[in-house]
Amino acid sequence: MKILFITPYDNNYRYKSAFTKSLSYMPLTMPYLAALTPEEYGAQFKAIDEGVQKCNYEKLGFYDIVAITAVTSSVKRGYELAAYFKKKGSYIVMGGHHVTLLPEEAMQHADTVMTGPADRIWRTFIEDFAKGAPKKRYDGAHCDIGTANVIPKRDLMQKSKYIGVPTVIANFGCTNNCEFCVINSFWGGKYSARKIEDVINEIRSLNSKYILFLDPSPTSNRAYAKEFYKALADLKIKWAGLCTTDIYEDKELFDLMIQSGCIGVLMGFETFSAENLKESHKRNKIEQYKAVVDQFHQKGVTILGTFMLGFDGDTKESILKMPDYIEEIGVDIPRFAILTPYPNTPTYRRLALDGRMISKDWNDYDSIHATFVPKNFTSQELEELLVSVSNECYTVKRILKRAVKNKYGGLLKLGVNLGFRIYNKKVKKTLKKNWSTRA
Repeated sequence: MKILFITPYDNNYRYKSAFTKSLSYMPLTMPYLAALTPEEYGAQFKAIDEGVQKCNYEKLGFYDIVAITAVTSSVKRGYELAAYFKKKGSYIVMGGHHVTLLPEEAMQHADTVMTGPADRIWRTFIEDFAKGAPKKRYDGAHCDIGTANVIPKRDLMQKSKYIGVPTVIANFGCTNNCEFCVINSFWGGKYSARKIEDVINEIRSLNSKYILFLDPSPTSNRAYAKEFYKALADLKIKWAGLCTTDIYEDKELFDLMIQSGCIGVLMGFETFSAENLKESHKRNKIEQYKAVVDQFHQKGVTILGTFMLGFDGDTKESILKMPDYIEEIGVDIPRFAILTPYPNTPTYRRLALDGRMISKDWNDYDSIHATFVPKNFTSQELEELLVSVSNECYTVKRILKRAVKNKYGGLLKLGVNLGFRIYNKKVKKTLKKNWSTRA
């Protein structure tokens, strides 16, 4: 049995091209699926991540199964690949966030679709395929991931194409209910964690002093997080991962996180408007933003903060003030995105009901393009505001100020900030082409 895994090209990759490797970490979906394949079938694997590598598919031999995982902005490319390999006689299976959100659409392109996490259903699919009786659809109910100790087959991936820090995931899902979030729709607001001993053993096997955790909400279960950080501290590694702003309210958890080796966190601030937080059902407290950043800075931890534009409470004036607010709270690396109503999420359904959705071109769902009509300005004005605040946040003056404000990681932060400065110019160039076309 020969299996080809493909992660299709996403629009965002073209913006990254100037420094792709510095932004790209190894994805774990394909290595996990390979590890989940029962050994008795003697499967041979190949993995292609189109975001970091080119492939001449005509030179590839025949594959019994072609498995494609796609997000919304990459799914059209995924459908193209499905059609190509179908003509070659391969069996096409598709999964991922977009397929989970719109399985009926994906069924028109694939022989089999998988919704939700594939931890259980992938094995079942392989067994059914081997018997010659694969189903049209497999639904991944919430999985008790802790029952299976699966080590991803990382050797499948071209390690030279990614940053030199291995990726690990300890827990899945999220118990928050942010209206716009794909992860929430994918997991249904549920949460599952691996056995701590299994995660620790996996990290030991990687023989690396640095780890990047991909857990979408690592502190959703605080009891688990505290025990995990205690165990992690014994490894004497350094790590970066995600974190929510409410960690400010749990000093014990924060201290354990620091003691475990945390040196960087990605934090979703999203907005400086209480009205916007209420609209999106996000539980941030704006009055804590500066305090939580200061708390991490005192321990030498770098903060990558994400911010979203296009909420109903946004005005041109409030958005244009964001670079100053960001500088005030002290975020080291700011990232901006346009609110994107991914299909079948609560945000999409709400805006569609109001007649405000304007794009069904899934390529536009890349957090760069406006796919809906904002409340207080036009969709093009929203894109122009994205360019304006991004450019303002990444002036040389602001970059240098951020690089020296937190004394730890100065050179690294400087490099990443300069990288995003290049990224923003590419985004602007792409959007301006669209504006001229509309005109």
